[in-house]
Formats: sequence, C-alpha cells, structure tokens
Amino acid sequence: MQKSYWINFLILIVINFSLSAQNTIEKPKITGFVDFNGYYDTREFSVLTYNILANVNRFQYFSLTNYKSGKQSFDFETNYAEHNLRYSLSKTSPLDVTLQYVMRNGADNDDFRFGLRARLQSIKKLSSFFKKLNMSYSINPMFIQFRRNAKTKYMSIIEHVYRINISPKTFKNRLYLGGFIDQNFSYLDNGGVVFKYVSEHQLGFRLINQLYAILEFRINDFLSDENYGLGYGLEYKIVF
Repeated sequence: MQKSYWINFLILIVINFSLSAQNTIEKPKITGFVDFNGYYDTREFSVLTYNILANVNRFQYFSLTNYKSGKQSFDFETNYAEHNLRYSLSKTSPLDVTLQYVMRNGADNDDFRFGLRARLQSIKKLSSFFKKLNMSYSINPMFIQFRRNAKTKYMSIIEHVYRINISPKTFKNRLYLGGFIDQNFSYLDNGGVVFKYVSEHQLGFRLINQLYAILEFRINDFLSDENYGLGYGLEYKIVF
C-alpha cells in the first residue's frame, strides 16, 4: 500500500509540474519511449526489465523496473525499481535538478535521493567532441539520501549513464553501445571511503523496426559471489 501511494504521489507531481510549466505561447510537447527487455544471464537466472522515458517541456520522467528470477527458474523472486523526476535549470542549461525514488524488496529499505545531473554533450565547449563520437554522457551525483528508520546519508552515489551510436552511416543506425555505472560510496569507520560498483554495458543491434538483439556485460559488487555475468536476449522499444 505504501509503495503504491508514493508512486501515485510522484505521478501527480509530474502532472502538476507539467501543467504549471505551460503558458499561452508554449504548448507541452511530450516525447519519449517505453522498452521491454528479456534476458538470460550466464549465472543461471532470468531478468525482465522495462524502462519508461517521458519529456514534457523542461521536465523529464524516467523509470526502470527490474524483475529477477531464482537460479534455474523462471519464477521472479526479487524486484528493483527507480523513479526519476528531472527538471532542467533553463532551456539551454546542461544541468538538471533530480529527485529519485528507489524501491526494493524488503521492509524499510526504499530511498529518496536528491541530486544534480550534468549532461556533458549539452555543454557548448564539449558538444562538438561528443557529436564526433555519436555519444551522450551524463553524470548525476546524489547529495542527500533519506530512508525510513535510518540516518540521512550525504553523497551516497554517483550515477554515470552513456550511449554511443556505433558507425551510424555504416550500420544505418542499427548498432549501439550503452549502459550505466553506479558508483556507490561506502564510508569506513576510520574515515576512509571505498566504492562499490553496479554497472551494465549493453551492445544492441536492431533486427527489424524497433526489435533489438542485445548482449549485456554486468558487474555487481554487492553480491557475495558471482559478481560478473553476461546477459543476452531481446529488446522491443515503443517510441512516441
């Protein structure tokens, strides 16, 4: 019940902000996509993921929902989701204020995070460099993290997200490499800091229309064993 409440709360925020951003001159323009991904991982489990992206004027909503099965089973045992609301500081600014709600299995382990995202390909002095590489790259440090019945954390994670269209003329915009690196801060009792990484790097090839064959290399430092795996499967994207 509580999780459904917060999801509905976030959706209402998006709608309210979108309506307030309208004026008599500028009408809201909605663009984005929904994609569905099915993988088999070499560590003998399956994953179903779907992503949603919606742009409304200077607002952006992005969510990912991930379901994971047990070993040698198709029954989903765990789930993980992120809901992100972003707002560009201006029409030409490469900076976005970000609010993130993270949902996990278990009690009292969901997080609210606040941060600032920089889209490097939108910085004037760097735009030509990224354009030559057919690449986009963003970095998003989360400065504050709240969790129920837990101490407030500061500088908890830095998210890196990238995408490269590989030789778009040669492959006719069919081949890409994209993914993310989550750089998690772990503070030691002696005042030191170590990082734990969660990352996925996906190579995709468009077979027909918006159907892709995908191959993904994965790293998860939070797992006690088998931290590395290779997933392969299919992706279908709906663009609007």
